Amino acid sequence: MVHQKTMSAVVSLLLFIFLTSPILCWANTNAGDDLFPVILTDDLGIKITITKKPERIVSTAPNNTEIIFALGLEDKLVGRTDFCNYPPGVEKIESIGMLSPLNLEKIVSLEPDLILTFGGLQAKDIIRLRELGYKVLALDAETLSEMLNNIEIIATACGVPEKGKELITNLKERIDFIATSSADIPASQRLKVFTGSSYEAIWSPGKDTLFDDLITLAGGQNIVGNQKGWVTISSEQVALAEPDVIIITSGIMNPEEIDKMKDDVIRHPGWSQIPAIKKNHIFAANEDLFYRAGPRLVEGLELLYEIFSGIKE
Repeated sequence: MVHQKTMSAVVSLLLFIFLTSPILCWANTNAGDDLFPVILTDDLGIKITITKKPERIVSTAPNNTEIIFALGLEDKLVGRTDFCNYPPGVEKIESIGMLSPLNLEKIVSLEPDLILTFGGLQAKDIIRLRELGYKVLALDAETLSEMLNNIEIIATACGVPEKGKELITNLKERIDFIATSSADIPASQRLKVFTGSSYEAIWSPGKDTLFDDLITLAGGQNIVGNQKGWVTISSEQVALAEPDVIIITSGIMNPEEIDKMKDDVIRHPGWSQIPAIKKNHIFAANEDLFYRAGPRLVEGLELLYEIFSGIKE
């Protein structure tokens, strides 16, 4: 009788371990095809059912391309845009051309079983691709949180949810460190930040943009943070705002030489008394770290935090 009870207890324990073991769960979630079908909701609110693990992926935006690489899925990527310039090696993947309008004929020729697009900018093309029967996910993040959610969506769609969780955990740890460190900085002590140019028509990212989210989390105060979206701001408004920091960006979308841009800002009429210019708190950076909704946004956050902390010291 004792022997039977002992065996029963052992069997129960083994069954419990089998059902709850995280190692077994990890192995199962990486199995691949057994994870499908999955139903996902993209940033346009459209539900997409993916019935099998994608083997041929086309990315129509640089941020999606960077996420694919970060998840180790670059061998599945058969098409990308001319603007997909990171990471190294991406140039070996066939280009579909511009971001908008999309070259639908080229995309179709690549025979994709999943297309990762860029929301509103490509809305008409997305509709057409869906009419043609393609699986299309539209992703258009405007905050760090939404970017992390898009990583989860892409990882799930591609059958690698655990890789997505691992990447998100790493990024969240870095984000949380900075957010916690700067959370208690009162508004009166936050450095006022301007990002823009010296052009006659100055565009600057306001509330509900990626750059504004980064500035706030890093402990700064965006001088146009009280306005929504990308806004135009006059030279006089910039001067009146008296920014403590000026960030100028350059990259594939804005290829002008950094030294010239910085010199133009310094020499801009009416800006000589701006604190950032008087104290030479003008910083140049790669625009992709602030505007591209991929994993490198966290590098942009860390860069801003480093800049702001250095000035306060």
